[in-house]
Amino acid sequence: MFKSIVVAFDASLHSSKALEIGATLAGQQKIPLGIIYVIDASHMRIPDEMREMVEIEHIIEPMPSMRVNLENAPENMVSTMARASSDSEKAMFQYADFLAQEARASAKNHGAEDVEARTVVGDPAEEVVAFARDRDADLIISGSRGFGRLKSLLLGSTSHKIAQLAECSCLTVR
Repeated sequence: MFKSIVVAFDASLHSSKALEIGATLAGQQKIPLGIIYVIDASHMRIPDEMREMVEIEHIIEPMPSMRVNLENAPENMVSTMARASSDSEKAMFQYADFLAQEARASAKNHGAEDVEARTVVGDPAEEVVAFARDRDADLIISGSRGFGRLKSLLLGSTSHKIAQLAECSCLTVR
């Protein structure tokens, strides 16, 4: 029926259900399963277009621009700030990769044999679809709700965007 399945995983309840379904199908059909965990590059930032719209509509007050001139800052402060930023990103990636590997182990426990788990940074829907395309997947399974509820309310859900972008069948799990 299918030749390769991809599961979009973010450790939410719905993505865990998607993983269970994907792993069960992959195990039953003896086909490869790809699991992708995407660290949303825009996770902590409201898109400029959205910020401008809400400011124009007076929904929120404009945020003051904060410009920091590090030209005269002590060298050790600049390097400490850079190291802290790098350490934070590294820790986030390591944690996401840990979750992806846990998902891989769970998929194997649910019967999938050929399982690859990958962690990437980017736009979740675009990265999931690219991963599916690279694997020649003919089914993408995702949860209906992840951890980005406010963003999905304002901009649309990741699962909806996956369905719009994908060239293969998509299954959204509740």
